[in-house]
Amino acid sequence: MHINQTSRCLAGFATLDALAALMVLNLLCLAVLAGQWQALQSQRDALAMQTAVALAQDLWERMQINPQATLAYQLQLGQTVPAVDCQTRACSLDNWAQADLAAWLGTVKLRLPGAQVQLLTNNQAQVQLLLAWPVNDLLLNSAGAVIAECPAQHRCWQTRWTL
Repeated sequence: MHINQTSRCLAGFATLDALAALMVLNLLCLAVLAGQWQALQSQRDALAMQTAVALAQDLWERMQINPQATLAYQLQLGQTVPAVDCQTRACSLDNWAQADLAAWLGTVKLRLPGAQVQLLTNNQAQVQLLLAWPVNDLLLNSAGAVIAECPAQHRCWQTRWTL
């Protein structure tokens, strides 16, 4: 009878050991998943930054073609630009700039959904561009400098150039 009680007691310890091993395995799986999630977020951020740089280069090229209308290239965060049709009718340089800006803003909305743009220019042909796109990760400003004009729940990229 003494042997049966010992084997029952050992069977209980084996079950506890198995549960402890399962807990450790679950924690390891959670750590791997967290690492994968962070890698995915980093990849999304890198793609968005690359897209922002490409969009800024596109805008710079558009503005190089029409430098006389530099002051017509203005946008505030969240502002939309009415589409101007300069393909079928004659347009002033400012109208061309507005048509260009509307087309570029359409590209921004397509490539960075939910993005907002701030574009400031001055008489010295200096341009400041801020692109802000929504993010849903918990570490919004974990990398890079914080930009004061960046809206809440957005990641921002800012650049300046002179025409």
